[in-house]
Amino acid sequence: MSRARWILIALVCACIIAIGVVVAGLTGGSSEFWSGYEGALARVEDNPWWSLWVLPGLLLALIAALALAIRTSPSWTGSPADLRRRSALLWSGAGVLVLSVCAPVAVIAQGGLLSAHMLQHVLVGALAPLLVLLALPRAPRGSRDRRPLLAIILHPFVAFALWLGATIAWLVPDIHHEVLVRPWVWVLQQMAVFGAGVIMWAPVTDRFVDPPRWFRTGAKCVYMIGVWFAGVGIANVYWFSGTPFYDSHEAGAAAFGMSALQDQANAGTVMILAHCAITFGAIAVLFFRHASERGLEQRLIEAGVPRDEVQQATFDGDLAALAGRTGVSVRTRTGLE
Repeated sequence: MSRARWILIALVCACIIAIGVVVAGLTGGSSEFWSGYEGALARVEDNPWWSLWVLPGLLLALIAALALAIRTSPSWTGSPADLRRRSALLWSGAGVLVLSVCAPVAVIAQGGLLSAHMLQHVLVGALAPLLVLLALPRAPRGSRDRRPLLAIILHPFVAFALWLGATIAWLVPDIHHEVLVRPWVWVLQQMAVFGAGVIMWAPVTDRFVDPPRWFRTGAKCVYMIGVWFAGVGIANVYWFSGTPFYDSHEAGAAAFGMSALQDQANAGTVMILAHCAITFGAIAVLFFRHASERGLEQRLIEAGVPRDEVQQATFDGDLAALAGRTGVSVRTRTGLE
């Protein structure tokens, strides 16, 4: 990579941080966020919500490092159009991460409002990992054999279990209390939630290692339905428990005129709405991709391409490329022929 391009990428990362700095400054934000729960709670109680921007330096540095590492990696190759699309996804993912740790939702979450904390989890652990992964290239064929440890971690069953375990662990009341009172645990939580989101999405997006042969579009839809059910289960516990689980959130809820139980129910609502939007969106994309793949497979077979070659191209994600090589239209035309 040329020196000029490296400098340009560094400038883009600097701009991401600068935007957070400028917005925080304009809204009366602060860089003194690492005072823990009591400091954040005091700011929530004494300031209007729109002025609660913060600049957590360590997290901003980690976000910039992540963006730089991806943008300068050897895998950052492709056609100009593909690179533009991937760049947009990468910077969008970085932007979501910056927003989630700098925006008022960060202070409100650390100040004790559970529903804000849940919204931050959704941004850091679901939306941002998906955008970042889509900026990466698909795993090359045979990578499962060359990366055996990743193949185990990112096996759909293991990935789902790791994601669900991490999600539940950080919601355990005693652990959740430490997140509020110890700033370093809060940073660790953000990193762990983002990592769990990457693990959850990797099999669906075919990143890092190619998935098992059986884990194609239909199986991915079932996987996402499982993610949805997990979110619904947690939301129902919050909705119908009748008991607030988190004593640490009582003061934060009271600062916004709510009881801890009402705040807990709102957190369940945030989770279910987010899971519906993300999982049903993913299922819709997978469903239409599945229908498109089946139609293109049939046209290729009718054009004389061997069935085994067509199935292998589907597995490798090269179905459109195979259609281009054989002169078969990727899209069907409407109307009379």
